[in-house]
Amino acid sequence: MSTLFFSSNRDISVGSYRIWVNDLSQYFNELGIAAKIYTDNSDFQNCDTIIVGKSDALITPTLRQSFPNKKIGVINLQADRLDLPIDFVIVGSVEEKASLSTYDNVFIYPLIERLYQNKQLKTHTNSDILKIGFHGNYPHLAKFEPHLSRALEEIDKQHKIELVIVTSSENYDWQYGRPNIENITMKTWDINTVGNDISEFDIGIVPNITDIPLDVDKHETSVDHGLYNTDYIFRMKNKSNAGRAFVFHQLGIPVIADFTPSNFHIMGDPDCGYLVHDQNSWKRAVIELMDPSRRQSVAKKARKEFDRLYNPYKWAERLNKQIGEIK
Repeated sequence: MSTLFFSSNRDISVGSYRIWVNDLSQYFNELGIAAKIYTDNSDFQNCDTIIVGKSDALITPTLRQSFPNKKIGVINLQADRLDLPIDFVIVGSVEEKASLSTYDNVFIYPLIERLYQNKQLKTHTNSDILKIGFHGNYPHLAKFEPHLSRALEEIDKQHKIELVIVTSSENYDWQYGRPNIENITMKTWDINTVGNDISEFDIGIVPNITDIPLDVDKHETSVDHGLYNTDYIFRMKNKSNAGRAFVFHQLGIPVIADFTPSNFHIMGDPDCGYLVHDQNSWKRAVIELMDPSRRQSVAKKARKEFDRLYNPYKWAERLNKQIGEIK
């Protein structure tokens, strides 16, 4: 079975292209699975399967009409596009898979960065200033509000910390969720430098969910219905995934992350990281990780679990098998 990846956007700095087209096509070929990235229209004739990039989903009706006997799939499809004539969807998490279950075939290929595969683990030592780092798209910065921001403000009063933000632009005017602390450094995400930038972190933080405080005057509580005034209420994107945590695992940075479901696959083991929600749990996790030996231990065990659970060749081989089994 030969596979053609079609993507009009070939910006290697875009994660969906880098991971699901550039990297995945390389893994396919290294496994002996014929794959190439589209160069001209003759490529459509010489493949069995066409995998379309997320920004090109609307081309699939034309492809279906022109190639009715080929298998056609879309990467990272928007959850409100439930009417496309496709055979499968490729997603990055169980959260996203569930949101697209209208389609018969939704396959997970996790956001495993080839860019950071097999990197040497960071060696954690004592330092005068603890570097707490974030990397990712700027909308995630709003998720510091309220718990993570308040926790960092409390810690900053007693310990020397630096918050390092690696995001779309170092000039982003971050307002909502920005903690009121002394040292915040903004850096632009650059594919040529991001690995080194992240490797300088002592702790990696991954905020994603939006907390919704339970208002007992508005929300029903009922023992019979299993509804209590201590319940968690939060929201998150359907495309939530563990990709940002994966990068930290790959580079040997211990992770503190919120209750996004995909984070539990590795960090459900407390020896592999910290899953937190409120201000106190964020604060306690940071304080525990001030010990460099604890940071080293957590990073080492998380990396071992990442390598066991997220071997890209196994996931690529599984994906190819799943596509091949579509009737």
